[in-house]
Amino acid sequence: RPPTYHQQYVDRFQQLHRILHKLLLVSVLACTAPISSLPNCQTHLHRLLNLVWMILWYGFFILASYWEFQLFTFQKVALDRYLNAIESGIYVIHIASILLLTLQWRNRITKVLKKIIKSDMERGYATDVERSKGFISLQLCLVWIFTCLALVIDIWSNRCVIYKSILSIGSFVLPNIVSSLSFVQYYVLLREVAWRQANLTESLERELFQLLNPRKAQIQKLRLQQAELTHFTRMVNRTYQYSIVLLFVGCFLNFNLVLFLVFQGIENPAMSPLSKWLNMLLWLAMHLGKVFSILYFNQKVLNEQTKCLDLINGIPNPGADLQETFNHFVLQLQTDVRQHVVGGVIILDLKFVTTLLVASADLFIFLLQYDVTYEALTKSLQGNSTK
Repeated sequence: RPPTYHQQYVDRFQQLHRILHKLLLVSVLACTAPISSLPNCQTHLHRLLNLVWMILWYGFFILASYWEFQLFTFQKVALDRYLNAIESGIYVIHIASILLLTLQWRNRITKVLKKIIKSDMERGYATDVERSKGFISLQLCLVWIFTCLALVIDIWSNRCVIYKSILSIGSFVLPNIVSSLSFVQYYVLLREVAWRQANLTESLERELFQLLNPRKAQIQKLRLQQAELTHFTRMVNRTYQYSIVLLFVGCFLNFNLVLFLVFQGIENPAMSPLSKWLNMLLWLAMHLGKVFSILYFNQKVLNEQTKCLDLINGIPNPGADLQETFNHFVLQLQTDVRQHVVGGVIILDLKFVTTLLVASADLFIFLLQYDVTYEALTKSLQGNSTK
């Protein structure tokens, strides 16, 4: 006897939890997902424990950031001190936004998962379990590699001074691990949207080219499904928009600071030990990876939509009964509903890399000019004081 709709729904729900189990478990520990996202963890006691854990975690992070600034960042030269202080402040705000987002979604996460399952069942989309698990495992593996390298290099660069390493890890490494895990969820969501968009395009292609008389009702159904995917993409980017903006600002400042330190290290190689070079290269790779991944997965969704549009435009003479449906489909795909815009101004596609490079070049030149001017003023003051 074929399974009922309810049985299929339960099987799909369990399958989705098996796919996401590793990611959700790590995310709950990192305070980037509510504990209610885990099965059998929806009681008030679980939520209370989750809230206490988040408060303790954020309290440790704030204390580590404060003492790191007081004991070490405050002792650096003016330019490094200002940039490190701004970076640390952005981390404090960013992590707070992630925790608030986690709290906001504790009553919504299960509903969203259920809607995804119902939508997949309506469109007949079969989830590729192994492909989804493989993608999640790869992303978690990359975060794990960064975590291990960051811990080892940070302890090494601090010459195994325990309290200094703890403060440095707590104020700089830890927030980047948390934001990385938060954005793994974002990558998964957009990657799944891209896969579903590709599946929709394949279904449309079969309908248009393998049937003698394409069905208007089926094409209309695919059009509505495409609109649903566009709306979901827009909601995902709106949900993460503040986190994305803060990440971009933090990565932009840190990237330019590290680039500036690399330049100083090239000028004075004797002043830069190997551990410092490795640390700078690791942070450069991490920040570039985050920014590129956000833009890449948004571009992937855009590319799938473009393929769908090209497919429809490739039909030279649709029947009179299909013309109106085709026109609506084309108009829908061409209309910009700002699903890939965050903060009102940032368009998340690979073209944004050019904007970042131009801004980065301008800031790097400013830092060089500031450093030269500051050094000249310092020498002038020292010369006057010795007279």
